[in-house]
Amino acid sequence: MYYNFICNKCGEAFEIEASVSQISKGLKISCSKCSSSDVRRDYSTIFIGKKGNTDSGMVDIRNLSPGDGCAPGCGSCGV
Repeated sequence: MYYNFICNKCGEAFEIEASVSQISKGLKISCSKCSSSDVRRDYSTIFIGKKGNTDSGMVDIRNLSPGDGCAPGCGSCGV
């Protein structure tokens, strides 16, 4: 999976590839620009789909409405 982060020191936004297991076990992440470990997850954009598609697969979740992009009845968005 791909995860987005923002560096609290220099403001750099960057992406890493890691497994859910690595993230849940506390994978140490540092900024790709300044090497600071003072970073936070960026949940405003999520990756949906396969990396490398002509469509970037990036979705700005701030602009979604209930039911956008999910299967009807899946329950994850309340629809």
